[in-house]
Amino acid sequence: MYVKSNWFFILYKTLLVIAAAYGLHFHMAAGKWGDFNYYTVLSNAVCFFYFLASLVFNVRQLARGRHTVTWRPRAEGAVVFCITVTFLIYHFILRPEAFRMGNGGSFYSVLNMVQHYIVPLMALLDWLLFCPKGRWRRYDPASWLLIPLAYFIYILIRAPFAGNIGGTSSPYPYSFIDIQAHGVGIVARNALLAALGMFVLAYLMYFIDLGLSRLGRRMKRMHLKERD
Repeated sequence: MYVKSNWFFILYKTLLVIAAAYGLHFHMAAGKWGDFNYYTVLSNAVCFFYFLASLVFNVRQLARGRHTVTWRPRAEGAVVFCITVTFLIYHFILRPEAFRMGNGGSFYSVLNMVQHYIVPLMALLDWLLFCPKGRWRRYDPASWLLIPLAYFIYILIRAPFAGNIGGTSSPYPYSFIDIQAHGVGIVARNALLAALGMFVLAYLMYFIDLGLSRLGRRMKRMHLKERD
């Protein structure tokens, strides 16, 4: 159950790489290197490098007269999970908070739309359209959680020593993990709730992938019976 058109595959990957590159270029061109302390920017960078590598690999495939294929489907699962977390946290936690604080106007900026919506949704669609289903192992979704966990540990270690993130009045990039503002107890609660939500998301993606794989095999068997 995935699209096999070589040129559509290449065009889609190219547009996704361009979208991810747009956001990264904005931060780098403005010299806002402190922005790379934000999960949003880091997850967009992960998307950029993964899909760029996939694009280069598949251009070589076509040059050799071969069909396009998903480059490392299990790695794509981790990448899509990471960027989907960006979309969900922004849409359901950060955006409502921004409107409550009177800063909702920035929600409509091109940069926010690209990094929080366009890149994540394009990555999700890439998985659904192009990635062969049934390749993920049962423990893969649990391993994806190590990525946001590593980010959270990095932020906790960084905050006491590196000072405020550029352009802000806090060493923490997101208010819901700001220990100075909320205390250890509330941040620990927020982190546990976020971890639980990510665990559910990861295995939801896994079971959707598994279900699409089984549906694809069933449809293939039905097609073969019709031909017989």
